Amino acid sequence: MKTTKRVLAVALAALMLALAIPFAASAATTYSLTVECNKADYTYTVYKIADFDEATGAYKDFATTAIENAIKQSTESTAAVLTAANAATLTGGTPITFTSSKTSETLTGLAAGMYYIKCTGVSAANKSVSQNNIVPLPNKNMAAGATSFTVDVATNKIVEGDEPTVEKDFKVGSNLTTDDQTFGTGDTITYVLTADIPGSYTNQLTQYIITDTMGTGLDKTVHNVTSVKLDNGTTQTDLTYDVTTAAAEIGTATFGVKLKAAELAKESFYGENNKVVVTYTTQLAADAPIATNIPNSDGLKYTNAGGTKTVPGNTVNAKTYNIVAKKVDAQTGAALEGATFTLTYPDGTTTKTAVSNADGIADFGVLLKAGTYTVQETAAPSGYALNSTVESVTLGDGTTGTVTVEISDTKTKLPNTGREGTMMFTIIGGSLILLAGALFVVVMKKRKASK
Repeated sequence: MKTTKRVLAVALAALMLALAIPFAASAATTYSLTVECNKADYTYTVYKIADFDEATGAYKDFATTAIENAIKQSTESTAAVLTAANAATLTGGTPITFTSSKTSETLTGLAAGMYYIKCTGVSAANKSVSQNNIVPLPNKNMAAGATSFTVDVATNKIVEGDEPTVEKDFKVGSNLTTDDQTFGTGDTITYVLTADIPGSYTNQLTQYIITDTMGTGLDKTVHNVTSVKLDNGTTQTDLTYDVTTAAAEIGTATFGVKLKAAELAKESFYGENNKVVVTYTTQLAADAPIATNIPNSDGLKYTNAGGTKTVPGNTVNAKTYNIVAKKVDAQTGAALEGATFTLTYPDGTTTKTAVSNADGIADFGVLLKAGTYTVQETAAPSGYALNSTVESVTLGDGTTGTVTVEISDTKTKLPNTGREGTMMFTIIGGSLILLAGALFVVVMKKRKASK
């Protein structure tokens, strides 16, 4: 009995071994797929949309009926399959997802079948992705016996725009310039911010904000946006917008011009060569630093399917100057209070007046732009002669700090109250007395003669 059991056990083991050999010999071939992408920040998802029976050479277990019909229609062309896959909602299987990094991604252990490579995420700079990819494994383009295949999903299939730029200019008259400019109290400072438009109609922006950072010396309570336009190089079209100061949207900037969502949804917004142009005005703050660069810089913040990015812009500088007059005694150099001065602007008509204080300083209380000004004393302190000399002051390159114009006065010459001052009166008085005496003598002689 035991011998019989042993025989049956050996026979069963042999049978199982014999059955295993065909399965091992016919184990399915696995493949590797290398996906090349020479652009960064693109996300790809690889779906298996059909199995392939290498023994019969037939596809089976299709992802959708439309894909099945397209594959059966032609196994030589994948155009119809791509159309069906693009239109399909693929939920089955275990898709493989990866993000490109300007190199390649190799997927291994893939079973024979037909694969659909779909771009499911684009970079912020993307303009278009011309197509997805259908890859059969094994592939007719593979060498005999090969188990690996490479597909390029980017070259000539992805179009990207250049990194967007944003630039700030002063507007002087009808011209734009980044050169330093000078301004005075009450002057209008006009800035123009010009920014590129990233993305595309197929990769639409969901946020677009041009930011402005106003430096110390500019009045941060005054930023009047006068126009926001879409400029294609030939014509300009008004855009709708909001002015935002929310830190969550603009960070540390002073304010931002945020385009309305309706503008970002227009196909015309993404036209070639389009730019957004923002014009706004401001002025100097009352405590602006004298003859110091007052910076103003811009930036761009935008969001689309590729995420949120910020782009720094350039900086332009404003300058301002100041003039004060100082009244001193010509002999002693002591400061004199009460002198009135007039400051005349380069136009020859605009004037400001100031009176010297106890320190002799007459502060006109205005900030001045570059140019040639004149200072003149128009009323002297009590007891001093007026010094009407016109002093010329040129402000501009090389001017640092506040320019002080010193004007001296001399005391008025009055008669002395001592001996020398009364001598003339004494002489005149004595002469009159002598004359009166002489007349008296003459009169008396005439009277005696007449008697």
